[in-house]
Amino acid sequence: MKNCKVQLQGTIYIDSIFLLNMVMDFYLLALTAKALGKTAMYARIFAGSAIGAAGYCIVLCLPQIPYMLKVLLGMVPIGMLMIKIACKAKGYGELLRGLGYLYFFSFLIGGFIIFLRGRNSLFAEYEDSIILLAGLGFAGFALCTGVIAIYRKRQKEHFCRVSIPGDEGILMVDALVDTGNGLVEPVSRKPVAILEAGQWENLKLWMKPEKYKIIPYHSIGKDSGLLEGYEIDTMKVKGSMGEKQYEKVIVAIFKGKISGKGSYQMVLPPELSI
Repeated sequence: MKNCKVQLQGTIYIDSIFLLNMVMDFYLLALTAKALGKTAMYARIFAGSAIGAAGYCIVLCLPQIPYMLKVLLGMVPIGMLMIKIACKAKGYGELLRGLGYLYFFSFLIGGFIIFLRGRNSLFAEYEDSIILLAGLGFAGFALCTGVIAIYRKRQKEHFCRVSIPGDEGILMVDALVDTGNGLVEPVSRKPVAILEAGQWENLKLWMKPEKYKIIPYHSIGKDSGLLEGYEIDTMKVKGSMGEKQYEKVIVAIFKGKISGKGSYQMVLPPELSI
């Protein structure tokens, strides 16, 4: 037959699309928060995933617009809103980095699901099952979480650049993140960073009686001792994973050289790293 056109129509169940996208977005936002080093609350992740699923459904239902154009128009603004809600991203740099992580993990989990469905006839038979897809998504989420944990473990001892407001502007020092540093202030139980005494010549504005701390410690070759320290209002830590700001940080004074070669002047506990 000549010039014969056949139009195929399908039924889309918007409630199923919403539910599946919300579950998948929850996995993706949780992974993005881990990659950004954020301690995002599950309530915020849930809210971000619900917004993402609703946004996807709205874009999907827009009339007379090609599907690929809908996806492209909706992906960036909706994704940025999801990250802003779930991870409290600060600034466009962190927001764009989070967006990159979000779609990177989306690509990985999507590829993981396609790979499993192609290897098992049972998956192919129930390929439209929301429970099955959510389960496969969780398997991909668990796999990515494990990979992130391994990477974090290998990166625990690394160097960071620390910025502290000083008497004549910002004091910048190199710091070693030491997983064996379990030093804490006894009253607040906050983790304690250690800074060379020579650097404190630029930080006299923090050396006030109300900020003074005494920190007991134990070390090899010496049963016990006391370190003097002060509470600093704010401190920024910059590493390979980005930058993070900490408030009310306790920094102890070390009388001597922390590094024999002078390659770093500060020791950070894992809790104050990035």
